[in-house]
Amino acid sequence: MRQHIFQRVRHICLALLFLPVLSSCQTLTATGAYRQADEMADGARWSAAYAETPHFTLKTYMAPQRAPERPVVIYIEGDGFAWVKDNWVSPDPTPRDPFMLQVALRDDYYNAVYLARPCQYVIETGHGANCQSALWTDARFNEVVIADMSHAIDQILAKRAHNGVVLVGGSGGGTIAMLLAARRNDIAAIVTLSGLLNHRAWTDYHKISPLEQSLNPADFYQKIASIPQLHLLASDDTIIPVQLSKQELAHLTHLSPDTVSWHEVARIDHSCCWDRYWAENYRQSIGNLLK
Repeated sequence: MRQHIFQRVRHICLALLFLPVLSSCQTLTATGAYRQADEMADGARWSAAYAETPHFTLKTYMAPQRAPERPVVIYIEGDGFAWVKDNWVSPDPTPRDPFMLQVALRDDYYNAVYLARPCQYVIETGHGANCQSALWTDARFNEVVIADMSHAIDQILAKRAHNGVVLVGGSGGGTIAMLLAARRNDIAAIVTLSGLLNHRAWTDYHKISPLEQSLNPADFYQKIASIPQLHLLASDDTIIPVQLSKQELAHLTHLSPDTVSWHEVARIDHSCCWDRYWAENYRQSIGNLLK
C-alpha cells in the first residue's frame, strides 16, 4: 500500500499562485473542471488514461497514433489551481483553465500526449493516493514528483510508436520539463511557454517564501544546455516577467548558444491565448529544434 510521504507546508504566500483565482462558487469543487477536460479531449478524439507510478496516479490524454517517424510530444500542465485565496491552499489543484491542455489539443501532427501534474484530475475520482498540499505548493518540483513523472513518460513511450521525445511545458510545467530532461537521456528537445526557469530567482523577485522542498532547473543548466530548446516568453506576463526570464536565458545561452533559443511573443500574458499562438507555430517551432 502506498504510504503518505509528504508533510503539509507550514507557510506559503498567496503570491505563489500561477493561475488566477476564480469566483468562490468555483473554488470549492473541481468536478466541473474534470468534466470539462474530458469533454475537450473527447471532442478532439483524444483518449483518457491513467499512468500508475510508484507514488501517484497521473492523468493523461493521448492523441490518436500518428506516423511513427514523428516524435512523441509530451505537453506538461502548469501548477493548476493551487490557491483559493490569501493563505488558503486549494484542496484540489486541478486547473480550472487548463491552458496546456488547450495548447496540446492544437497539435494535430505529432504523436501528442498531455500529462497532468500529480493530484490534478484524480482526487475526486478516488485516485489521489499521497495527495497532500505540498505537492502543489512548496514541493511542486520535488525529487519524488520528477521521478514519478519520468516513470509516467516511460509508460507513455511504451504505448506509442515514435521517433524521439519532445517536452513542452507551460508555466511550472516548463520547470518540470527541464528537470525531466536533466534526468533522462532520450529528450530530443524542450519547449517552454511562460516557463519558470529558476524558482529561487522568482521567489526572490516577488519577495515570497522559497520552494525549499523543490528541485531547481538552474542547478542543472550545465547538464541540459546542450539539448535543443526554445523558451517562449509572454510580453504581458506579470507572474514570470520577461526580464526575469531573460536573465536566466543569458546564463543558458552562454553555456550553449547553438542549442538554446528564445522568443518574446507579443500580446500574450502568462496563461492566456497560448493555444492560438501554438496552433500557428508549433510545427515550425518543433521542426526547427529537431533539424
